[in-house]
Amino acid sequence: MRLYTGPTTPFGRMVEVLAIEAGITLEREVVAVTDAAFLDDLNPLRLIPTLLASDGTAIFDSRVICRYLAALRPELGLYPPRDDWAFETRLALITGIMDAGVARQGERLRPEGMRSEQAIAVLERQILNGIARLEQDAGEICAGPPRMDRIAAAVLLAYTDFRFTRDWRETAPRLSEWMETQVLLPSMLQTAFVAR
Repeated sequence: MRLYTGPTTPFGRMVEVLAIEAGITLEREVVAVTDAAFLDDLNPLRLIPTLLASDGTAIFDSRVICRYLAALRPELGLYPPRDDWAFETRLALITGIMDAGVARQGERLRPEGMRSEQAIAVLERQILNGIARLEQDAGEICAGPPRMDRIAAAVLLAYTDFRFTRDWRETAPRLSEWMETQVLLPSMLQTAFVAR
């Protein structure tokens, strides 16, 4: 299977960490979506990550790719075996905070005259408020074997460190302590963000 991704996308990293934890080998290809016209045939939105499965089927977005990969290894329990709305809500919050982080970075990269400091401030508030809310679920996130919400939380917090601030630790001390061990996991070390 081939994963089309980027060097600093938290969504692509989330897929890669899950694959490593599941023992699934992905052929990783880093692409610049602006130049990757070939992706239009696989994903009409031309977004990454996009997975090209072994049978040639294109699978996107990151949440769908993660569910697909987890379904290949159901015995690992990467997702709850039944509808667990607290889990689903937590995962939606985590990916929503990732969305805000990516949008913040995009806004920061706009030319100065086009950049909106107000929009950046709103996104930063969403990120910090969201992480503070995740701290309330730290007991669920910080305990147990790899699971999708735990993988996503570790990638989110690493991305926040990488692109925004480490100040989130002030309102999320349990998550902060947990991250000290998560950053040392082989799956996190192998997929670390590289400054560009």
